[in-house]
Amino acid sequence: MKFTKNQFIWMAVLFFSCFLIYTYWETVVSICNTIFVASQPFLVGAGIAFVVNILMSFYEKILVKFIPFGFITKIKRPVSLLLAFATIGLVFTWVVFTVLPDLIDSINTLISQDRSAINNLINWLLKNKSLQKVIQDLGGVTQVRELINSYSAQLLQQIMTGLTNFLTSLTSLPSTLINLFISVVFSCYVLAGKEKLGNQVNRLVDVYLGRYGKTFHYVVGILNNRFRNFFVYQSIEACILGTLCYIGMRIFNFPYAATISILIGFSAMIPVVGAYIGVTIGTILIMTHSVTLALLFVAYVVILQQFEGNLIYPYVVGGSTGLPGIWVIFAITIGSALAGILGMLVSVPVAATLYQIVKDNVVTREEAKAVASLENSD
Repeated sequence: MKFTKNQFIWMAVLFFSCFLIYTYWETVVSICNTIFVASQPFLVGAGIAFVVNILMSFYEKILVKFIPFGFITKIKRPVSLLLAFATIGLVFTWVVFTVLPDLIDSINTLISQDRSAINNLINWLLKNKSLQKVIQDLGGVTQVRELINSYSAQLLQQIMTGLTNFLTSLTSLPSTLINLFISVVFSCYVLAGKEKLGNQVNRLVDVYLGRYGKTFHYVVGILNNRFRNFFVYQSIEACILGTLCYIGMRIFNFPYAATISILIGFSAMIPVVGAYIGVTIGTILIMTHSVTLALLFVAYVVILQQFEGNLIYPYVVGGSTGLPGIWVIFAITIGSALAGILGMLVSVPVAATLYQIVKDNVVTREEAKAVASLENSD
């Protein structure tokens, strides 16, 4: 095999680069970390642009459809962009400054109590003869009570610390506000000229990737489709679930109706396991009032999820990601281990993309084999 002059040059550059990286590994890692930290506002801005673009495109269609005037075509982009950011800003402000403080106050109240609700729950469980033996095997009533009190206190304290830190980071850290401002400005720049920017990226891909450009566009197209479908349909499903939960909690006069409904709605963004996170926190909060109400709340949410999962979810979400249920659970498990809640959110569309790519590749190979077998038979 003969090597051209350019191939020798590229091999020499690659060898020299590997040598430098090996020799100055710590320096290279430090430089990479610095670049990553400096580019975080732009990465966040790209994520904001992706989400805002969904709303902005919706508002653009609404404006063109319901305001049939020529001038609206010229101003639809800035008006739609402003409406999209205003919508997200109002929702975010409402959640942060209304729901989270209410949740923090509720958890503070629960932490300051003497665990009477948990003691009442244990006493209620003791009336069940089948559970008495299990409790005795665990060390008796006193030991079980101490364990539950200890673990519940630790759980509530961690939730309280996380929420407090979140609010503090939003209001008292200048660097956070500066980075957020940079991210928003960058996202506005991307959205304002997304067509031009997209054409530039496509030209670069076609020129420098050559015959691999088609594959790149194919993968990016699937990624965009899966992420878009996931966020749109999961958001709709989460809003429906949160609304139904709030209506039911108001009808049955459960406490913390707004706070718990918002928690269940937002946690429902995580498929399969998300709603149970909100239910767990909601049950703990309601236990500050009554163990009976907490148990009734669990029963109500279970019935609601069965109704929503069997009647509403298939029509609203359906196969939007194209990923079978078993792989959804697998993706969520891996995503949570790698990046926590963010990993759980991102893992499903990423896994759906990989699943679609493999599926398409298998179909292509099967068709190629079928054609080859027909040609051989001829």
